[in-house]
Amino acid sequence: MKKVLAYTTKTCPHCINAKNYMKNAGILFEERDVNENLSAREEYQKLGVQGVPAFVIDKQVIVGFDKDKIESLLDYYFINCPSCKAKMRVPKNKGKIKITCPKCSHSFSENTSK
Repeated sequence: MKKVLAYTTKTCPHCINAKNYMKNAGILFEERDVNENLSAREEYQKLGVQGVPAFVIDKQVIVGFDKDKIESLLDYYFINCPSCKAKMRVPKNKGKIKITCPKCSHSFSENTSK
């Protein structure tokens, strides 16, 4: 799974919205507060960008909260179990795979080459 770094501040409303979205969507990320963490601030400055939130996914930098761009760079997407509707992470571009829901144990196939 690709690592998602989120450079944020506690007072930025766009950062708060981005973090809430990613948490609710099940996107795993590591938050780095550029106001409170000196090493995070130095990393952020080396990116040569201005403004938060800023994200780094697979060496790609996204400035601002762009859901579509973030999701396009992930190596997985989300589906709901057809039986219990539990949300599950599924790898992208693996062809047809068999999936077993961890919540209800329902097994089904999914074409991940989308």
